[in-house]
Amino acid sequence: MGLLNLPASKRNPRQWRLLDIVTAAFFGIVLLFFVLLFTPLGDSMAASGRQTLLLSTASDPRQRQRLVTLVEAGQHLQPIEYCPAEAVAHMPCEDPRRNSQLSREMNFYRERHCPLPEETPLCLIPPPSGYKIPVPWPES
Repeated sequence: MGLLNLPASKRNPRQWRLLDIVTAAFFGIVLLFFVLLFTPLGDSMAASGRQTLLLSTASDPRQRQRLVTLVEAGQHLQPIEYCPAEAVAHMPCEDPRRNSQLSREMNFYRERHCPLPEETPLCLIPPPSGYKIPVPWPES
C-alpha cells in the first residue's frame, strides 16, 4: 500500500479560526435568548423586575390624592408643573418599560395594561419641540 495523496489542508488537523469563534458565540447568544424567552426562567426574571418596577414607581399616594382633590374642587391656584422631557411620547397604557416586565405566557405582555390612578404621573406633558398649534380654536 502506498501513501495517500491528500492535500495539505486535509493532512493537518484544522485549527480554530476567528470566524469559528464568532459563529459559536453568536449561536450561544441565540440559544440563551430562546432559553430565556420560552422557559419559566425568563418569567421568573420578569417577575422580579416587575416587583422592582412597582417599588420604584410608587410615590406618596396621600400627597397625590390631596392634590387631585384640590384640582377637582377648583382650589388649586398654583400651576401644575411639567413632566420631565422624556415624557413627551408618554402613553400610559402602552408603556414599553412596564410591558417588558410582564409575563410572556400567552402573550400577556402584548395586552394593554393601564396603570392604577395612583401610579399615573400628575404633571403636564410638554409638547414636542417644534410643535405648532395647526388651527386655533374659535372663540365661541
